[in-house]
Amino acid sequence: MKHLMFTLFALPLLWAQPQDENHIPYIETSAEADSLVVPDEIYLSIHLREIDDRNKLSVEELEKRLLQTLQGLNIDIEKQLKLADLSSNIKSYFLRRKDIKKSKRYELKVYDATTAGRVLAALEEKNISNVRLTRTDYSKLEELKLHLLGEAVTKAKARANAMAKPLGQRVGEALYLSDDLQSGFVGYRQKAMDNVVVAYAMDMEEVAQPEIQFQPQKIHVRVQVRFRLNN
Repeated sequence: MKHLMFTLFALPLLWAQPQDENHIPYIETSAEADSLVVPDEIYLSIHLREIDDRNKLSVEELEKRLLQTLQGLNIDIEKQLKLADLSSNIKSYFLRRKDIKKSKRYELKVYDATTAGRVLAALEEKNISNVRLTRTDYSKLEELKLHLLGEAVTKAKARANAMAKPLGQRVGEALYLSDDLQSGFVGYRQKAMDNVVVAYAMDMEEVAQPEIQFQPQKIHVRVQVRFRLNN
């Protein structure tokens, strides 16, 4: 009976031992990595609408002009142009109320601001002026973030080694890792595209047209790592 009582009181002590893991010596560091990128996917919305004047232009005629203009700029229509919307505005009639205004909306994808400026300037000459920037993206954003995370972790370990060396200790395996993906990339909207178009239009008659690009944006990551310290 006494032997049984001893066993029951000893078990809680045995269970408590593995829970005491807060005395592992460690060193905790943080590091950052960043890179500048320029958007390489620029999306333009092109709205074709029947023009109400003496020389009325139908949507079909505007569409023909659009395709010819883009082909003249070496745009791959099959890959870069898609129909976004097709509608008839039944609320808008001419005075005789016989004809209904029609419209078509396209989305065009280009890969740099210079091409976007050329497209807008060329379409303007063809009486296609309802064009606006909808969004921009960077195609390799996620891939770049992963690369920067690796760089930041490498920096964090190097910093930990530099701190541990004067103590005569070595950095062991990582016990904890955390990342903060503050990319900073938000893309551009209409105002930015307006600036590009104006800048391009000013140089339309120049022999050597400048390469116009969006302002680079910073992609930024930060990591926090805790390493075991060994003697």
